[in-house]
Amino acid sequence: MTFSLPRLLERYRRHHKGNVTMIFALTLTALLGLTGGAIDYYSAWSVKSSLQDAMDASVLAGLHRDTDQRAAEAGKVFASNLPADMTLTPTYATDATTLSGQASYQSPTLMLGLIGISHLPLRVAATAIGTPGTGTAGPCILVLDPTGAQALLVNSGAKIVAPECEIHVKSKASPAAIFNSGSSLDFKKLCLEGSNVIRNSTTVNNLSLSCATAADSWGPTLPAVADSACTASNGNFNDASVNLSPGTYCGWFNFNNGAAKVNFAPGLYVIKNGGWNVNGGTWTGNGVTFYFADTSKIQFNSGIAASLSAPTSGTYKNVLFFEKPALSKSDFIFNNAKSNKMTGLIWLPSRNVTFNAQSLMDSDSLTMVINRLIVNQTAWNLTPETTNKSSSGGLTNIRLAK
Repeated sequence: MTFSLPRLLERYRRHHKGNVTMIFALTLTALLGLTGGAIDYYSAWSVKSSLQDAMDASVLAGLHRDTDQRAAEAGKVFASNLPADMTLTPTYATDATTLSGQASYQSPTLMLGLIGISHLPLRVAATAIGTPGTGTAGPCILVLDPTGAQALLVNSGAKIVAPECEIHVKSKASPAAIFNSGSSLDFKKLCLEGSNVIRNSTTVNNLSLSCATAADSWGPTLPAVADSACTASNGNFNDASVNLSPGTYCGWFNFNNGAAKVNFAPGLYVIKNGGWNVNGGTWTGNGVTFYFADTSKIQFNSGIAASLSAPTSGTYKNVLFFEKPALSKSDFIFNNAKSNKMTGLIWLPSRNVTFNAQSLMDSDSLTMVINRLIVNQTAWNLTPETTNKSSSGGLTNIRLAK
């Protein structure tokens, strides 16, 4: 028996089992697409959630930095929060009070790939915003020792002229500070957490006892310095002119020629496993930072004249001296200086700093954070830093924008 093609098609259309097979096949394909698509979309959603968390963290961290460092800091934080096998390059834009970032990612699919959808596009974005600070300067000098008696000791002959500066002392000991006769202090405010001081026949103007002192807002923002190999080890500098370059100086170095001129090229000078004895001479360095990797020190002796200023931009912006955190307590001494003109932050929270006879200090912009302070027969003229705060550029209440 023979059938024409139209009759065969008509019989197939009327065959119920064939219809069921076709309907089942189409339904199964749809179900697989829906189920597989749900799995791929859930995976992509999980990835996007992680990327959004990384982006949020990055703009918040970046806005705590100065304007020229925000994008770099945000990028580091973003990368540190990514899965180990993922590499993305976000973009950032900033202005005076905000930092915005965004990143895109093609999330690979598994089941949807069977129907030709190999990737799902993802995009994350975030904006952090801060409130401009009031411009109130922090203390020029912050003395951290909370229990030390005489955490601040001002002896006869000390003369400090700093009418725009505050000095804050965290000690609650009895006495927290001693001011001996023959000293002269001209500060905007002397704020001591303790309630007991000794004033030996001297007047201390603008003294506030049981005062709430400022926190150390500088320490948490300082960059970490990686351990590095020595570029120079132990030495004596006797020449009339010495030119030094940034690097890691290990062991003890003596600067012996009192008439020597020591010139520092801009950059970071790491001092460890010893220290520098400076016996006079003239030091000059612009854009320099000195880092103490341990209890190493610089001891300025006999007639030094130093003019040192911190970098005005970059990683170590405004940082002149700083040290590795949590060091054991040790002394740091300035002796008999012809002049010290220093600009920037001196962050030495483990050091008991002494300025001895004729240790002159003249600064246009200086902040000192130290453990204890002894000031002997000296003459200072100090002016606070313009921001005198952490490197957040004066922003407060940093948060994600709604």
